[in-house]
Amino acid sequence: MRCSFPARLWLLLPVLLTACHDEIKEVTLRTPLIGVSDKFYDVKTLSPDKAIIVGYGGKILVTVDGGKTWKAKPSGTTLALYNVQFVDAQNGWISGQDGIILHTTDGGENWQQQTTGVSIPIFALWFVDQNHGWAVGQQATYLRTADGGETWQEGRIEVSLEGVSEDATLAMNDPTLYDVHFVDEKTGWMVGEFGKIYHSTDGGASWAEQQNSLLGQAGITDALNLPTWFGVRFRNATDGVVVGLEGKIAKTTDAGKTWTFTGLELARISTDQLYTPRWMGDGNGWIVGAAGRVLRLDNGAWKPASLGVRSVTWLRSIDFFDDDNGWIVGGYGTILHTRDGGKTWLPSIG
Repeated sequence: MRCSFPARLWLLLPVLLTACHDEIKEVTLRTPLIGVSDKFYDVKTLSPDKAIIVGYGGKILVTVDGGKTWKAKPSGTTLALYNVQFVDAQNGWISGQDGIILHTTDGGENWQQQTTGVSIPIFALWFVDQNHGWAVGQQATYLRTADGGETWQEGRIEVSLEGVSEDATLAMNDPTLYDVHFVDEKTGWMVGEFGKIYHSTDGGASWAEQQNSLLGQAGITDALNLPTWFGVRFRNATDGVVVGLEGKIAKTTDAGKTWTFTGLELARISTDQLYTPRWMGDGNGWIVGAAGRVLRLDNGAWKPASLGVRSVTWLRSIDFFDDDNGWIVGGYGTILHTRDGGKTWLPSIG
């Protein structure tokens, strides 16, 4: 049987085809907000559902629905952003390349650049309130502010060469500082290259070295062989932990007067570097690092933790709002979210 096409529809066919063609032309491809080329360096949780992520290319992402959707916030820069800190739901700061520090007073909706007076990368910062903050970076340089970052005062660490062989002294000049943490307006720590651990009791006006108590442990007799530390956190004025190269972890229970390597059996299993430690409200904690490494402190011992998803990229930061709600970020656009205290982690793709 031969099928016939109604004559009146033949007359309308050019119109229908034109309409379809115009409709197709108006369709635009959506550019993914999060992709495998993204490098995320830090995350801060502000509520069970709100988190702020910073990373490569000046990228700032905000979610208010637990990662179901994300919005990019203008940073005013294409420089890498390394660290984000908030003292409350509204007031926060971001640090990054070329001495950049950004500030928000509206929960991360808008960011303004502050003048630091330096052009080195600023890898980390820490604020204890809306006024008092500190930042650290390359060339043994640190910054401090007492007015919320309106002005920053630059300082420089004078490196001690105690415990260092004579032919290695030049190599230890100007160590990079990677992290800083204060427990109150006066008491804080900085860590960095060559195992350096610095302690201040006067708000960062002066710093004393503490790492030499690690000499003689784990077969390390020369200070030059101490592992670079990438992260430091204290849960109170006495109990702290540092993490870094070769999978090394060190702890203190006396405000840093003495430090002790811990979890050495884990370092023998994997020498991938560790980046960021975080304490939990229950006294336990987390550490993330290279090659998808995740450790959890359970009953005083660090143990490998399972994410429940495959991850081989570096994981740069972990943060929890409370004992249940937390985030992990890292390379290849990795964003993981938990609502059950880390028992399960789900990827967020925006």
